[in-house]
Amino acid sequence: RFPQIYGFMGGFLPLATIAITLRIISRLKFSYIGADDIAIAIAYILFIGLIVATVFATKYGLGIHIVDVDYPKTGVSMQKCGFSSQVLYPASQGFTKLSILLFLSRVVPSTSPWKKRIWTIAAFVVCQETAFTITLFLQCRPTPYYWDKSLTGTCINQPAFYYVDASINILTDLMILSLPWLIFSGEYSRSKMGNGGIR
Repeated sequence: RFPQIYGFMGGFLPLATIAITLRIISRLKFSYIGADDIAIAIAYILFIGLIVATVFATKYGLGIHIVDVDYPKTGVSMQKCGFSSQVLYPASQGFTKLSILLFLSRVVPSTSPWKKRIWTIAAFVVCQETAFTITLFLQCRPTPYYWDKSLTGTCINQPAFYYVDASINILTDLMILSLPWLIFSGEYSRSKMGNGGIR
């Protein structure tokens, strides 16, 4: 599956780079660097690390059938790269979500009831992604057992954890994506009410 892997990286990495570069330039020129900008910059750096780990993983066998991987020679290296990408993924995703929430908090009036709600969701996202990152880092005891099964060790029920991880991430994604509409439709309604009712 090399085309899919390199297509993803070749498509999204340039887009992310362009978007963040334009964002930072516009902030420096017209506004100021805020916490949301710092969060997205950290997410971008972690994303670069994820890309690097994936590139090395393809060198060691990622993208081809497991029976075709020269496991005695490259299997351990491939698993190490996979472990690195697993740990980097929730961290990068968490900072991306946090950046969006910080941006919304930045533009929402201080009197808005959504201010506290945004911070509540942000706190949940931070706790969630921190817990997932730590769990992935410690998913096997000892940690090297993840890539070296010749050692004596145990791992968590990984498929079950991945399903829980994905379910909660989808939920928070939907929550965050719906926030702009919920916030600004509510603010618009209140402003119209304050001007004598909705016409």
